[in-house]
Amino acid sequence: MLLTLFNLNGCSSEDNKDKTQETVEALTTTNSIEKYSAYTQRYSKPTLIEHQHATGHVGNYFFTHWKDAGATSLLLEPNGSFNVKWQGGGYNYVGGPGWHFGKEDRVIGYRFNEDSGASYITLYGWGYDKTMQKSDPAHLVEYYILQRWTYDPSQDGVYGKTFVSNGIEYSTYRSIREKKPSINGTSTFYQYWSKPTHQQSLGEDHKIIFADHVKAWAESGWNIPNMNNFDASDDPTYQVMAVEVFNPAQDGTASGRIWDATTEK
Repeated sequence: MLLTLFNLNGCSSEDNKDKTQETVEALTTTNSIEKYSAYTQRYSKPTLIEHQHATGHVGNYFFTHWKDAGATSLLLEPNGSFNVKWQGGGYNYVGGPGWHFGKEDRVIGYRFNEDSGASYITLYGWGYDKTMQKSDPAHLVEYYILQRWTYDPSQDGVYGKTFVSNGIEYSTYRSIREKKPSINGTSTFYQYWSKPTHQQSLGEDHKIIFADHVKAWAESGWNIPNMNNFDASDDPTYQVMAVEVFNPAQDGTASGRIWDATTEK
């Protein structure tokens, strides 16, 4: 369900509120918003997302926020800063800021400030081709370029190749998800993974050269379908820096910032 935003300002107790809280917008179920309008609306203030499923834009950054249960919040700022907080429990969450479409030649800049044990912090997105047979898992691809992790996905995947991008050695893997939630309802689809040899450090600027990963996956025999469309039933083919947690044993947080570094030298 997609939800709309309201401003917390304007209450009679305004003077007694914490100044930080005064600038935060939050989600409410009072009014629903039409699906595709959600992707084009932009909110200019720091925005707190706490509900089950939401998409939209804060500043020029798209966000996704999805969980099947549990208590997780996503705080976004217009400059691409994000802070995810989660409580321990038996559930799955994924969310973060980025773009509502994938772009092969995009270079993603990022900095992670804290990570107290997310399952993944990863460049994450989808490709979808509605003209392909739904029985072919390649028609829908969920991809991950891992940067930090506590769970190793390679143990469940088929190895492809090892390559170097921006001075970092990665290995590719492919796995399959059968009849699982996706941007196009319950589907069977492939997952593509790029896993670096070492986890990336906190407190430093990093870059992901996305084209290198698309090339390496293709050289492994795994092509990505269309990454810029609204054809899927539930979400666009977005590309975000996502924090994912599943069945977290304890409370935690992860924060940082992303930006488009394509034109940086």
